[in-house]
Amino acid sequence: MFLFKLITTSISIYTLLCLIRIVLTWLPELNYSAFGQFLAKICDPYLNIFRKIRFLQIGFIDFSPVVAIGALSILSSLINQMLFYGRFSVGYLLASIVQVCWTAVSSILTIYNILLLIRLIVALLKKDYSSSLWSNLDRIIYPIQSKITRTIFKNKVISNALGIGITLIACILFQIVGSWLFGFIATLLSYIPF
Repeated sequence: MFLFKLITTSISIYTLLCLIRIVLTWLPELNYSAFGQFLAKICDPYLNIFRKIRFLQIGFIDFSPVVAIGALSILSSLINQMLFYGRFSVGYLLASIVQVCWTAVSSILTIYNILLLIRLIVALLKKDYSSSLWSNLDRIIYPIQSKITRTIFKNKVISNALGIGITLIACILFQIVGSWLFGFIATLLSYIPF
């Protein structure tokens, strides 16, 4: 029991260190500090395993840290299951994988929804500046926005603000339904007895 608790505590601490390392990569002055370099030596060998997976990088967005943290979460969940139930089950492993995958997707959706909300506010205030910030934000938002608005409105021309608003509503609904659906699937999988 003590060994399992020690392992799960170590995984939790390492996960926290990896999260701090990931955040520090966004802040160059802290990333190159002594603390940042110390974390790099500890966390980068693990994080680099996932950085090598090419399909986790879409455009200039790298999803490998999300997958790396998810893998640690699955490992911790499995050890906790063995600690509490004294056994390992494939159903619990599958349920953990489904939950971690949905958590990653839901986190990305939450960030996307925040970006949509910011862009919607700017569009409604008619503060449509042509700065690189808004251009980059539009590049992130537009691919999904165009698919959703084409599906709903077919070939009708709509305002940018309406398209962003409809996309925001659709993404929020998708997130709500997805949370329920993936939670239900994870619960069903956890009942697999082997």
